[in-house]
Amino acid sequence: MPSLDFKNPRRETGDPPYLLHKLKRGALLLGFLIATGFAIQLTRAVDESIATVIEPSQSTTSDHPVNAPVLPLLPELEIIEGEIGRGEAFSEALKGAGISHDEVFGLVKSLRKGVHRADFNPNIVQRGDRFTARIDSVGAIQTFEYIKRGSLESRILAEQTNGRLKAWKETVPLDRRVVVVSERIDDSIWNALRATGKNPDVLSHRLMDIFEYEIDFMVDCRPGDRFSIAFEEFHKDDQFVRYGKILAAEYSSGKDRHQAFIYESPDGDRAYHDEEGKSLRGIFLKSPLNYKRISSGFTSRRFHPVLKKYLKHHGIDYAANHGTPVWATADGTVSFAGRKGPLGNYIEVKHKNGYKTGYGHLSSFKRSVRKGAYVKQKQIIGFVGATGRATGPHLHYNFYTLAKGKYRLTNPSRVLNRPTGKPVPKEFLEDFNTRRDALYALFEHASGSIVTAFLKDADLQLAE
Repeated sequence: MPSLDFKNPRRETGDPPYLLHKLKRGALLLGFLIATGFAIQLTRAVDESIATVIEPSQSTTSDHPVNAPVLPLLPELEIIEGEIGRGEAFSEALKGAGISHDEVFGLVKSLRKGVHRADFNPNIVQRGDRFTARIDSVGAIQTFEYIKRGSLESRILAEQTNGRLKAWKETVPLDRRVVVVSERIDDSIWNALRATGKNPDVLSHRLMDIFEYEIDFMVDCRPGDRFSIAFEEFHKDDQFVRYGKILAAEYSSGKDRHQAFIYESPDGDRAYHDEEGKSLRGIFLKSPLNYKRISSGFTSRRFHPVLKKYLKHHGIDYAANHGTPVWATADGTVSFAGRKGPLGNYIEVKHKNGYKTGYGHLSSFKRSVRKGAYVKQKQIIGFVGATGRATGPHLHYNFYTLAKGKYRLTNPSRVLNRPTGKPVPKEFLEDFNTRRDALYALFEHASGSIVTAFLKDADLQLAE
């Protein structure tokens, strides 16, 4: 057996060099022949298999050409669902659900561009808001849906279009119903509305807004008074969503009866009118704020809580929380805004027809309110406080009438509140009377009845 040379492993001692060379050439030739034969057989097998596949397809009918390229399948989208957690930010919730930082940034950018800030603000989200995103294999958002907690009326959508996310708000169609309720008042309008099974917070404020020139529900309500209201409700799949407008209302107190009917004339003017078509809008509002109670009325003899003696109190004190907004009871020009002795921070507004109103003990003024500024009716001018001579937060309201060139303090409840709004034009009175009668007839139905079917399509369009 030949021995190996460990210093040169490629060389074997005892054999001539040409023998090793022949062995290498032989091995290479044998490998080439084997590989060539295998390739030939493989080619034949492939050709036969192709022929086997093609031949049947040529004998069958198809809507697609035989040589048409096969399109790749679209990648499946991954669905990511999530919910805003307690104290969680919008971007934080999305990234926590597995959406990348860049995709969240692009989504926020498209939402700010396509959706009005009042409809959706990514910086202001609530716990319980839900979102659904569909992302592709590379993590890009293809569609996005955002639903605010408790909202059945709208949703925020985004979709990939031409390489960019486009966002918009979609309004969900709702079922509109007209409902009528009637009730007797035992202690307050709020409790009476609650007895009907409806939301007293919403409906009481809307009823107060309609009659705010005629009735102060905090002091004018009496046990035995009655009311009837016909209003809209909106539902989604038989689930209540929200209240709509009040279409008609009636309030009876003793011999007094107040009625309101919403009417939109053919020229587009919409407002509430009484049964004769006169506007319910008066010169002055019945109160200058939403208050808890009247702590002191207009009187010539009141025991002063600070001075401890009887004095005239020719104004009205409205008890309310500190910071409660105070509004002007009529259009006018600010004649005074500043500190005024015992009244503390005080605003005086001069109105047309010889009237003037004053607002005392304010904590602060609205920035735009200064002497000479014009203010509109129900425009906020200041906030309830306890400045000046006051034992607690309340508004002192003064009402002046001009007599013989001088302004005199007057009890506002005794001032004739003449209507200032536009009445129904004479050419539309017949149309108004027809719709008024249709709405008033609804009050004949039992409280809680759905009365949509008793109104014609034209009547239903009153509050659209």
